Amino acid sequence: MNRDFTSGDIRKALVAFALPMMAGNLLQQLYNIVDTLIVGQFLGKEAFRRC
Repeated sequence: MNRDFTSGDIRKALVAFALPMMAGNLLQQLYNIVDTLIVGQFLGKEAFRRC
């Protein structure tokens, strides 16, 4: 599907462009939170310490 971002309502074009990126970022943050919970549950606080 081709979408022309140079004509028409700019708000609709921006929303159409931004929503997939926002959804991807949200899913990535959810993955990181779940990963942190799992690591913390099984490996403890020591797994998060840096040198």
